[in-house]
Formats: sequence, C-alpha cells, structure tokens
Amino acid sequence: MRKIIASDTVHLNHPIEKVWPVISEITSYIKWWPESVNLEIVKSTPEIVGSVLKANPLGGDSFSTMVDKIIPYQKIKIKYFDGLYRGDGFWIVESQNQKTVLTYKVDLEIVDPFTKFISYFIPVSKIHSLIFKKIFRNLEKYLEKNN
Repeated sequence: MRKIIASDTVHLNHPIEKVWPVISEITSYIKWWPESVNLEIVKSTPEIVGSVLKANPLGGDSFSTMVDKIIPYQKIKIKYFDGLYRGDGFWIVESQNQKTVLTYKVDLEIVDPFTKFISYFIPVSKIHSLIFKKIFRNLEKYLEKNN
C-alpha cells in the first residue's frame, strides 16, 4: 500500500480568533488556495460538517474531500473519499501568545494506479508538503489583506 503521510506547520502572526473563521469557512478556500489546485465547492453546509470540496490539480487527477468532524477552535477532520486518495486529513489550530500555530496532517492511501506507480520514484509526501507551503503563504497573505 502506497501512502502520503505528511505534517506541515506554519506560525501565523494572527490570533486564533482571526484564523479559525477562515479555516472553518469552506467557501473561502477558493480565495486563498493556489489556482493550480483548482478547488471546486461541491457542497457547503451551514454547520460545516458534510461540506464537500473537489480538487482538480493541474497536471493531475482529481480527488474529493468532506468535512467529517469539527472541534471549534481546535481541529477539523477531513475525509478523502473519491479520486486519487482515501484517508484522513486534519487541520489543527493552536493559540500561542496572540499568534496561531496551524498544522495540516494527512495519512492517505494512494488508490490511483498511475499515482501509486510513480510514488515509487517520486517523493509524493514531500510534494504534498511543498504544495502546503504555498497554501500557507497564500493563507498568510489572505489574512493580512482581510483582517
């Protein structure tokens, strides 16, 4: 079984009260995720749980995620359920001296045969982390501009 296991963290110069609403407002993701990920909001629910996003990355196949569980101001559990991957992702949010430590962790099984094959030659977990560095940079810019 080929997997993507990654944990990426950023220290944001914004209090958790400014970061949490952006992380938990699924419809805002298209405003700060890289265009190359090409996010589509399939379903948005007022309670957030059950909201579905589909990513159509440039040069790759799509995958879908659904918000599975929320612990306000602490954690969002994401289920990867269709497309390239199956497994779980977690946004973990911590307050630290009026700043926020934000972590995104994934433990995903690669189910797409081609992606599984290339994972023997290409470090897909490292590529995932590189993409998340860009996501975090975009989030920081978005927070600066909108808070």
